[in-house]
Amino acid sequence: MKGSRDNYDVIIIGAGPNGMTAGGYLAKAGAKVLILEKTHEAGGGLWTDEFAGFRFNLHATFLFMMEWMPPYKDLELEEYGCKYIKPEAAVSLLTKDGKALTLYADIEKSAQSIARFSKKDAERYREVMREWYALTEEALIPATYTMPMPMLDMVVLYMNSEIGRKVNDLAEENFVEILNKCGFENEYLKTALMYLGTMWGLDPEIGLGFLFPLFVNRMLNTSIIVGGSHSFASALYKVCNTYGADILEAAEVTKIICSDGKAVGVELDNGDKYYGRAVITTTDPQTTFLKLVGEDICAKASRGLVPQVKSWEWESVSLFNVNFALNEPPRYKAAEFDPDVNKSLIKIMGVETVADLLRHIKAVQGGKFEVMGSASTLTDLDPIQAPWDVHPGSAVARWESLAPYDNKEGDWEKVKDKYADEIFKVMTHYAPNLAKAKVIRRYPYHPKYIEEKLASMKKGSIKHGAYVPTQMLSNRPNIYCSSYKTPIPNLYVAGASTWPGGMVLLGGGYNAAGVVARDLSLKKWWEEPDFIKEARKKGLVK
Repeated sequence: MKGSRDNYDVIIIGAGPNGMTAGGYLAKAGAKVLILEKTHEAGGGLWTDEFAGFRFNLHATFLFMMEWMPPYKDLELEEYGCKYIKPEAAVSLLTKDGKALTLYADIEKSAQSIARFSKKDAERYREVMREWYALTEEALIPATYTMPMPMLDMVVLYMNSEIGRKVNDLAEENFVEILNKCGFENEYLKTALMYLGTMWGLDPEIGLGFLFPLFVNRMLNTSIIVGGSHSFASALYKVCNTYGADILEAAEVTKIICSDGKAVGVELDNGDKYYGRAVITTTDPQTTFLKLVGEDICAKASRGLVPQVKSWEWESVSLFNVNFALNEPPRYKAAEFDPDVNKSLIKIMGVETVADLLRHIKAVQGGKFEVMGSASTLTDLDPIQAPWDVHPGSAVARWESLAPYDNKEGDWEKVKDKYADEIFKVMTHYAPNLAKAKVIRRYPYHPKYIEEKLASMKKGSIKHGAYVPTQMLSNRPNIYCSSYKTPIPNLYVAGASTWPGGMVLLGGGYNAAGVVARDLSLKKWWEEPDFIKEARKKGLVK
């Protein structure tokens, strides 16, 4: 179909989680919506490939905010097939001598596991986590689904409450400083907490300390999607279709059409043009402003926009994942010490001290890959991700490591299989039954492949751009676009490079939908969640 002027109310570039979230809200509000996706399949990082019945979640696997995110309820995603499992046992740190420390969503159960190593730490953990849960649930999660504030404004606002003052104190410190102040003595506990805070590429020594309790809390309460992560994307797709949005796949936008300095539509690689009252882009800022809009138009709209965009920082590390289809699940020898090891979602292996973890992060930042990371047997929680009818008792196990985008050891395609062999050897040390297990299929997934598959995740980006002070809160993606509006009239941003960032939070799409609905005078059919209303009463969000 060919586009014509004013054919759509809203055109959305990118059918990833944020694009389809914004599309679902706005289509249900009565807007005529077109969503354009460059690849052959919607979903972005919610990417599940199936091989002979084995489902491999190649990118987004652990979902942070399922029980909190407003779109899950507002868009009735469960009714459209998105169901999640939140395991009771979240993470186990496995030791080389066959022991394990397991942490749970439940603070008391975690304390009981910690007490086997240190009764003092168990009691201190109760104190720390009660405070961190309060900080996270009363302030940080509500902030995820509201408009971002400048750092100084946030500091001033938070000075008026005890919870807010504690967040302010954390914001001035880095992860290492915060962990040291907790006063834990057991190295396994300290290492597990630091791992949860840094496993998605956050630098533990750069500040942004308020993210530490947030990431620990969310990883202790993380979920997986029944049937694989793409079921989440499929539900969002169905919502958009239900309310009349058009979704075109294999439709690459090559230009945002501007007239008199305003965004009026888009042009595709095949020459088709579509016009609308508003354009929302979920691409990274450099693609949006330098490629799709163009420097000249951006410079006329705002003198500082182009320099800000050109200074955008990508993450200093990426990920290397290996998905194994096995004829039997790994069975860890540490389960003899702690039976819940086989039930825990994440098993940390290859590191037992904070010093080694910090050294490892530095090594990865310097271009060196090391076999240290975590494994998950997703079929222990969700058996349908393996074809038990064909391979009874089979399993899908997933390994995840921080990795350099530019690998000093050589081209990723040439070394990926060697690394996969080394990883399986490490897993076998902790799960001896793997020595005789059959690897039915194996899928190594390296940083260069991330960039090839997901165009806005340059340099193998995990979060669509680094989490550094200059790229968080109202600085994300920059001070000119932090309200989801850009200096170019009718052009909006809503991807993971906006607040609150990546990790499939749906916050960018949710927040942007509210802004666009207001600007287009659409009836906002959704209500603010109670947890945000409560935070507003306490003076923790504006």
